[in-house]
Amino acid sequence: MTIRLPIFAILTGLSTLSGQTPFTPDDPYFDPFEYEEGGDFYQAPGQWHLVNQFPIDGINEGYDANLWGAWQQGWTGAGVTIGIIDDGMQGNHPDLIDNFSNAYSWDFSMTSAENLANNFRGTPDVGGVDVDSHGTSVGGVSAARGGNGVGGTGAAPYANLAALRFIVDEFADGKTDPEAHAAAILYQGQTDELGNPDPYAAPDWSIVPVRVKNHSYGPDQGFVVEDQYELVVGALEESASHGVIHVWSAGNERADAGDPWPTADSNKILELTLPDSIVVGALAASGTYSYYSSYGANLTVTAPSSDLYFGIITTDRTGQSNGSNQDPADPDVIFDFPDGYNYTSDFGGTSSSAPLVSGIMALGVEANPSMNARMAKHLLARTSVKVDPDDSSDTGGWVTNGAGYSFNNNYGFGLIDAGAFTKAASEVESMSVQTVYEGDDEIVGKSFADEGDDTIQETFDVVMDESIVQPLEYVLIELFVVGLEDDWNDYVAGEGTIVGDLSAILTSPEGTTNQLFYNDRYIPEEEAEERRSWEDDTLFWSFLSNAYWGENPVGQWTLELINSTENSLSGTWASFSFEAGMGTLTFVPEPSAFALLLAIGLVPSLIRRRPRRDGF
Repeated sequence: MTIRLPIFAILTGLSTLSGQTPFTPDDPYFDPFEYEEGGDFYQAPGQWHLVNQFPIDGINEGYDANLWGAWQQGWTGAGVTIGIIDDGMQGNHPDLIDNFSNAYSWDFSMTSAENLANNFRGTPDVGGVDVDSHGTSVGGVSAARGGNGVGGTGAAPYANLAALRFIVDEFADGKTDPEAHAAAILYQGQTDELGNPDPYAAPDWSIVPVRVKNHSYGPDQGFVVEDQYELVVGALEESASHGVIHVWSAGNERADAGDPWPTADSNKILELTLPDSIVVGALAASGTYSYYSSYGANLTVTAPSSDLYFGIITTDRTGQSNGSNQDPADPDVIFDFPDGYNYTSDFGGTSSSAPLVSGIMALGVEANPSMNARMAKHLLARTSVKVDPDDSSDTGGWVTNGAGYSFNNNYGFGLIDAGAFTKAASEVESMSVQTVYEGDDEIVGKSFADEGDDTIQETFDVVMDESIVQPLEYVLIELFVVGLEDDWNDYVAGEGTIVGDLSAILTSPEGTTNQLFYNDRYIPEEEAEERRSWEDDTLFWSFLSNAYWGENPVGQWTLELINSTENSLSGTWASFSFEAGMGTLTFVPEPSAFALLLAIGLVPSLIRRRPRRDGF
């Protein structure tokens, strides 16, 4: 086994902070408001995802992310920068301009000279209708300027926003997709030898101005490893080790969305399997997961977003010819805004739930400047709210693990509660060194055909020195399966097993069972060749689970690999390995009754009456 410690490992003596003046929005689209459509007047729900003031039985049940609780503590994200890695963000939008930070923005389709000449770097392409509107809406969900009497507000109304325009057709200077992606992940405003901003230069980690980065994008195919992928993974791990919190959309590919892809299981997306990634699902206004929201053992938390009835009000590209609200007669536009086309009411997907969480992470960093992804996940595990308590879906179901934490593959630790999260962040005293246990490769060498069964079960023991054992933070299982069918025509003819037929279940020593990943046999037959996971004859992948948070890792674990093919069984389970991250969080002790009396001046006379000792 191997024990390793990360660079950003020890946080001690963190001070308890408190917010400033409570924030109360005065923005016209924050509260419910009346609008006219076709001569009739209707009520709009306002920004219900932040503070739900528009409950309707059976449709909008009053769920929200409790931003009110955080704002009333005084947390607004002031002094924290959120990087929006997307298709660009309109920095001169009237509700974004006051928060826009040109110093940490970049357009990866432009040369350095073109970027330096741009007063709003990372501005979307304005060359056509409905081009590059996504990032502007994402940025507004995180940190549209609140309290300015204009439009709406973001979750972190006084945070700074950086536009990192990465989703483009072609990168400048011949850079590849992984090179540009890694640069966007790492960018902290670093400069070249002439002192000019250069995202491809090595960052200076002595200061980390961009503390949160939002990723509302991802592939629709599962188990994809691109060339130079190590650049992206390395960039994520490096930046996380210096305190950058990366928030990812889980995806919009759920099977019952009517357009399913293998990444309905978000554990099949490489970046989302990294322990420091915060992966976000979407909660509908009705209080259950949104019909499209991807799931997985790697999910961290859920946040409100769109459903069939309610969209998300946020910033849109300005002007009629751009963005979402191009034509007021468009049936897909829920309603028109009084000031024209600068906002949209029908944004959504996990593209919206992720930046909502990113905004809350900025509030958390303000509340505790030492926050990193590990601390954030500890706090999310402790403060998130269980929703849909009777969930019995095939992809979820709540489990209370051996440490008392509730987890569900549809929701992660539950619905984010910004008020509870920021309060807990301000009360953290210290965080332990993270211990990472890496077990040896466990050789299995069993063939489904030879075993004659659709399930192969292996038990293994995790044994480590008691001096390094801490409560679990995550579990990572690396699977190696060979001998799978890689010819679609042969598979359709009845031969063998493809990658998409496989799934796995893991049970801890404390009896907690979690589905590590799901098969994708639900893909409609007419779409199966294009969409199912099948092209490789080998599955070599690491699957992340947050379900065992807080448990003791020592003891016997059980791993089951399941083959759901309708053909003759094939494929050999070659080996697997087990990794566990462990650590603890310590909070400032609650004051005793005596200390509270002392603080309000009711006991000084009692102390003065005590006899002094010699020398004092």
